[in-house]
Amino acid sequence: MISWRPTLAEWFRDHLGIINITQLLTLGCSLRTVRRMVASGELIAVHPGVYRSSQYPDGRDQQLAAICARDPLAVIAFTTAARSWGFRRVEDEGRHVLVPHSSMPTFLGATVHRCRAIAEVDIVRRPDGIRLTSPPRTLFDSADMLGPRAAKSVLEQLLHERMCTLETVIDTYLRLNHPHRPGSRVMGEVLRSRPKWRQALQSDLEHRV
Repeated sequence: MISWRPTLAEWFRDHLGIINITQLLTLGCSLRTVRRMVASGELIAVHPGVYRSSQYPDGRDQQLAAICARDPLAVIAFTTAARSWGFRRVEDEGRHVLVPHSSMPTFLGATVHRCRAIAEVDIVRRPDGIRLTSPPRTLFDSADMLGPRAAKSVLEQLLHERMCTLETVIDTYLRLNHPHRPGSRVMGEVLRSRPKWRQALQSDLEHRV
């Protein structure tokens, strides 16, 4: 058996079947071999220089992992990250990617958002290669898309499930708040309307009542 084959299989198991050309070369696979694997259907090109093993489905997580493999600065964000975190009342099924303001990547089927304020604390790096904005950053970015009622409900969910603290949400808002930054208006309204002393509400129904 070729020496890099077991390592490649292990990589696929750990990374949802997604790999980029740099990682393939690092494992010991040559460009000629990569072309042969693509021609035979063993590898399926997802983005330029990014491939999916034919042994893995073309699922949502594979698509998100491929975006992250395409650009090391890209972070899954907004309502796309909200769905990955399991936020309730998220209806948008689009794919949203956050990148530094100086970066101008393109991803087929995804909306790219550029921002000057992306701190390391805003990024959660999963072992499978997917990078997500943190729960408080995701709530901030998604707030305008969710609307005040849904954003308030999600805040209660994050606090109840201990995904973050109210202080962290407030700190995130103070750090990111800007008149022209998405999320600022709604998150300001959400935080101003919530008493700091109140315990987190457990369900969306309880919030509505």
